[in-house]
Amino acid sequence: MKPFFVAIALLFFSLNSIEAQTNQNSFIKGKVVDKSNQPLPNTNIVYNLTNVIYHTDSAGNYIVPYIEGNKNTITFTHTGKVSRSFKIPYLKENEEYENNVTLIDSNYVIERVIFTNKRPEEPTGHIVFKPVVNGPGVSGDFMDGIKTLAGVASGNELSSQYNVRGGSYDENLIYVNDIEIYRPQLIRSGQQEGLSFINGDLVSAVSFSAGGFEAKYGDKLSSVLDVTYKTPKKTSGGFSGGLLGGSAYIEGIKTIDDKLRKGSKFTRFTYLVGARYRGNKNILNSADVVGSYKSRFSDFQSLFVYHLNRNNRIELLINLAQNRYKLEPELQQTTFGTLQNSLQLRIGFEGQEIMDYNSAMSGISFVHTTKTTELKFIASAFISQESEHYDVQGAYQISQVDNNLGSSSFGNATTLLGLGYFINHARNDLYFTVANLAHQGVKKILVNGKTTRLLWGIKYQSEVIHDRFKEWKYSDSSDYNMAYNSQFNKTLEISEYINSKTDIINHKSSGFVQYQKGFGEFNQVNFTLGTRYHYSSLNEQSLISPRAQLYFEPNRAFNARHRNDSVSKRKNTLLKFAFGYYYQPPFYREMRNFEGKINTNLKAQRSIHGVSGIEFGFNKWGRPFKLMIEGYYKQLDYLVPYLLDNVRIRYYATNTARGYATGIDSRLNGEFIKGIESWISLSVLKTDEKIMYVKNGNAIESPFLRRPTDRRVSASILFRDELNRNPDYRVNLMLNFGSGLPYYLGGDARYTQGNRLPTYRRVDIGFSKLLLGGKSIKQLAYAKKHEKDGQRFESLELGVDVYNLLQINNVISYIWVKDFQNNTYGVPNYLTGRRLNVKLIGKF
Repeated sequence: MKPFFVAIALLFFSLNSIEAQTNQNSFIKGKVVDKSNQPLPNTNIVYNLTNVIYHTDSAGNYIVPYIEGNKNTITFTHTGKVSRSFKIPYLKENEEYENNVTLIDSNYVIERVIFTNKRPEEPTGHIVFKPVVNGPGVSGDFMDGIKTLAGVASGNELSSQYNVRGGSYDENLIYVNDIEIYRPQLIRSGQQEGLSFINGDLVSAVSFSAGGFEAKYGDKLSSVLDVTYKTPKKTSGGFSGGLLGGSAYIEGIKTIDDKLRKGSKFTRFTYLVGARYRGNKNILNSADVVGSYKSRFSDFQSLFVYHLNRNNRIELLINLAQNRYKLEPELQQTTFGTLQNSLQLRIGFEGQEIMDYNSAMSGISFVHTTKTTELKFIASAFISQESEHYDVQGAYQISQVDNNLGSSSFGNATTLLGLGYFINHARNDLYFTVANLAHQGVKKILVNGKTTRLLWGIKYQSEVIHDRFKEWKYSDSSDYNMAYNSQFNKTLEISEYINSKTDIINHKSSGFVQYQKGFGEFNQVNFTLGTRYHYSSLNEQSLISPRAQLYFEPNRAFNARHRNDSVSKRKNTLLKFAFGYYYQPPFYREMRNFEGKINTNLKAQRSIHGVSGIEFGFNKWGRPFKLMIEGYYKQLDYLVPYLLDNVRIRYYATNTARGYATGIDSRLNGEFIKGIESWISLSVLKTDEKIMYVKNGNAIESPFLRRPTDRRVSASILFRDELNRNPDYRVNLMLNFGSGLPYYLGGDARYTQGNRLPTYRRVDIGFSKLLLGGKSIKQLAYAKKHEKDGQRFESLELGVDVYNLLQINNVISYIWVKDFQNNTYGVPNYLTGRRLNVKLIGKF
């Protein structure tokens, strides 16, 4: 048989050589460029007749001999670009045919961030990933994925808030389509929070930086999350529904005939609309507090884009959100302590809590684009109306629990240690409006054959805040009022009373300039330099923030020259360095102290970042993976000290602290399922601060104290996989670990080393089955059978989630009570227990 195949092969090549005759005096020539009209050197040019490969020169020019034959085509390919093929007409003797080619960027890059042949426009120091939608997290929120990234910590599965590298919840920038997003200010606990702003169904790209980010991003100390919503390509949609709520979205386009290009269509209008609803009653029923939970969280978002022509468009982003949390508590029973000394707290409640957080946001943008320039003009407004109204009274008893295994009363409360009574009252209302006018632009400049980018922006912001803050507490332990008035013994004083009214108008202006340039034949070195300016009328403070980033890929040039030799290729490696000044001007909450008084002279907090890191890209199981390691040091000064209780931050409203944060972050990510990313993150952190305070008329500086967000070790796993033999069955695993945070009390106790919360450990897991749109033989056969019928669903998936799989009682805060002997006990507030959720997810 072997001679037969050899003869067939020789015959084939002989016929091919006869059919494809080279005309030595005819040529095809031209130039290959990208969409910015920049030359693309080393582009592969392949004849379909002979498979001979030619290349463009350093200026993107090419000239190849004409080959006469039937179905004569040549194909242009370039790493990171969409390939294009062209038919070549018949050429006569001594005839030249000119064919200039433009190759556009491919949508597929390894983690969309680093190892493309043409360096992406977004800085390579960011983590760029696909959004996590319908994951196994209890909140079902887009932010579940963010909280598993390296350097990010949360410790509360009910909240979408997070802190980064030792910063607070208020130190993180969030952008959606270049518009800054704000969050509620009055939230006390995760179960009250509701939905985050970002709707994961509408997201197309996510970019996250944990520090050392560029000057184009605004004025916060810790991180930036930059989200881009989808650009619809066709009419489609999806939905999800389960025991905890649901969501739905639809997207589409309207096209018209292109007058400039006959036979082609022009996209005139696109729309992207989504709605969500969430109710956490089933989850909250696993908490220690028994009562009537009525939480209702919903929102509506839309993005409309109208294209005036190919160079100009108008974008309109709209968000309406209503988050209401209502609780009528009845009973709480919590057992705590040690095996040798087990205690129990029982509280009987009466009253209710009603928390409303309503917001509306709209932003309109005009965008003008050319091959080398993009100009964007933005007008946006964010309105938030928040209220905390509660009247709750309770009577408690604290008892010793029988821990004698042989006793008939084992596990029951036996000895009464203390009794008490309390009343909590609040009528807090906050209304604020933030309005912006902004312009930003990008200009690509060709310098010595290299493309550089100049970015700039200016912004004016108006803040109007109306705050009515009124709350008081009354505590009575064993018929003894803790704030007893000895002078008027018939009067019982409340233990805490705050009553303030605040109206603030603040005007802010800011701007930035940023310059990016690549060096080397293949842009293996990239340098970014920029600076920001900020001015606030309230405290009359001007700020200048210089920032710089340097990226170096030592193997980039070698791999580009050996792109067709997979054996000789070296590992994709990226070295990165960043340095910069980061200021955070006070918004509102930082200016309000414990008594409700406002310090309008509060200055901006400052953080000086130094970041260095390395990334390795490699292939495993035929799919791309990447390992990232970063080390950082942040010098912190002009800090505003605060107390952290659950997710509520209470500031001292003074710039009286200084400190530092240092650590190492690492992340390994890749695709076990094609197109679906998994990762493992590990972070080590140390952040301390010194606080200046006054005692007995003397100024005293505390020793270095752990900051409230000093979580020394954090680890997360987000793992998604499918069965090899039946890929329609999938599993989603989310694991979070965080070492204990310091827990501080108020008063002088804040200036000494505090207590420590227990370690946070949680495992959530989800199982799903693709009912339609799967990869199994049965599913593919069904799809093929109904292909002509127009199958309505692209995919249909049934899932079951198990929250808190290991039933671990995580502590978020403490209740402080006293016994008959005036001893104080810290009773833990536990987060949610194990629960099940069933959901159905569809796309069409």
